[in-house]
Amino acid sequence: MEFTPKYEAVASAETGQTTLWQALRARLREHSTLLRFAAIGLSGYVTYQIVFLLLYESPLIWFLPAKGEDLGLIAFSHSDARLLITTLVAAELSIVGVFFGHHFWTFRDRATAEKPVWLRFVQFNAKASVSSLGLITLVVNLLTLQVGASPYLAIPAGVAVAFLWNWTWDSRYIWRRQSP
Repeated sequence: MEFTPKYEAVASAETGQTTLWQALRARLREHSTLLRFAAIGLSGYVTYQIVFLLLYESPLIWFLPAKGEDLGLIAFSHSDARLLITTLVAAELSIVGVFFGHHFWTFRDRATAEKPVWLRFVQFNAKASVSSLGLITLVVNLLTLQVGASPYLAIPAGVAVAFLWNWTWDSRYIWRRQSP
């Protein structure tokens, strides 16, 4: 038996009860913003992975330091300059893509507090500096350099750490609902 809107209406009229499909659709509708948020986040994750792969593994990117080359910065040193640079670049490119995805799709139906797009972008980038540039980069670099994990396995761990932070900030502050 197929669960189509026509069937749902007939089944509901005959039994006076909500079908499983109707209940599931209603629950998904209640969480549509969270589902869109996750979908856009997934697209950011894919962007991050592709950019990371292209920059970290490609010999065509000749101007980056070689893998494993030390980098001495003012306050600290890093044992793989290429890893540090590529995680930061991949993070920022995915941040820009995710912002536009959230702005034009995830939160498009929400009556949000009035603020210019540029201000929302600055707020989003500041929040993302903590999550993507901070949390994800920290987790990826720690797991890769300290634990010996593959960076391709460390990236999902970093994303998982940042997901809750991002949802809280994006839904409650950056695209917060208008006050009644």
